[in-house]
Amino acid sequence: MSVMRFALRMASAAAVALTIVSAASAAIYPPNRQLSSQVISDFKSSPASLLQQFPDGGAQMISRVRDLGASDPTTLDGLIGLLKNSGTTKDQMRAIVAGLALVARMAAQQDQAYGNEIQTAIAASGNADVIAAYQAATGDVAIAAAGGGGTGAGGPTGTGGFATGGNASGATTFGNSARPNSATSTPSGSVASATNSVSPR
Repeated sequence: MSVMRFALRMASAAAVALTIVSAASAAIYPPNRQLSSQVISDFKSSPASLLQQFPDGGAQMISRVRDLGASDPTTLDGLIGLLKNSGTTKDQMRAIVAGLALVARMAAQQDQAYGNEIQTAIAASGNADVIAAYQAATGDVAIAAAGGGGTGAGGPTGTGGFATGGNASGATTFGNSARPNSATSTPSGSVASATNSVSPR
């Protein structure tokens, strides 16, 4: 009986340890950049306080939403709840969506499952304005977060209209034409000197 109790205790401890590890690894931010546990706890206990803290939305609200989402993925429910809150203004909605879009950009590189979760939650909000704002804020990142195979970062690549630098033949590509990269040759030869003779009268 004592062996059985010991085994149960070990299994319980292992489950707790596993939960702690997965919660820590799910954060996008490294530990030294994460918001304090008190700030996160305060938000989770009263998400609407964010609306009072940033009544006009703006850059500071975007940063706070980003920091909340990147510090602790369990804040996502509260943030999405604010998008459904009738007291949320359009400026606040845009700030929340922009902050979540920044988290999605980071998640596309570090934790694609979390990126998927953000996109799914935005879509499930059922708010056309929210969805449109998210698509505008993320661009192709939304596709990458959904597992579309993109990286979600950077612009177009390749030789379609961009300078690619020299190649083995010494040509540089600009647009669709190749121009030689070598110096133009100068004609060889000498310039004959002209002499003027003046005959005396």
